[in-house]
Amino acid sequence: MQLQKPPRPLGVTILAVLAILVGIFGLLAGVAIIGLSALISTSTLLAVGGGILSGLGLIIGGVVVVFSLIWLAVGFGFLNGKGWAWSLGMIFSVLSILGAIAFTALGSYGSIVGVVLWGMMIYYLTRTRVKSFFGKGPGLGLPAYSTTPAFPAPSTPAFASPMMASPTGVTSSFRASNAPTQSLNASSNALRFCTNCGATITPGAAKCASCGRPF
Repeated sequence: MQLQKPPRPLGVTILAVLAILVGIFGLLAGVAIIGLSALISTSTLLAVGGGILSGLGLIIGGVVVVFSLIWLAVGFGFLNGKGWAWSLGMIFSVLSILGAIAFTALGSYGSIVGVVLWGMMIYYLTRTRVKSFFGKGPGLGLPAYSTTPAFPAPSTPAFASPMMASPTGVTSSFRASNAPTQSLNASSNALRFCTNCGATITPGAAKCASCGRPF
């Protein structure tokens, strides 16, 4: 029995909207970085270090664009309850926590807020109801157990005789076994008439006693 997917939790909707917004702003930022890097590469004022800055900017901008596209996909996957979106959300949350811890170790104590936020996201995504919505746990729309009994209901054994099947098995069996004999006796005791003269035929006779016609 296929279990019904539970309705989308409100928190998943909020995370989906945030992921889509992060993806949109990330795309804009990535395109801006790439455009700025292109301007630097063509600028004559920065001819000495322009190539290095331009190459670095293109790499950073490309990475930002790729991650933004992934967050967009995750956001739409959250709205539709896709299992791969849950997996990507968990992976990028862990990577974001590691990055925030690295920035914190370098002296950026504001990254502690990021560690807390990403940690809360991981905690929320691992809740039973949320995992069930993404198909990562037991469904909550229908009971997880089956109403079919574990053992079949008692039934009459295949080898049981008619006497075992019912309390009146003896009588029924006796009647069934004697039915052909009774039918034969009834047939033999029935009155017969000669087809020639219409006289009554004596039971067991080989010819009509009146007209002598054999039969």
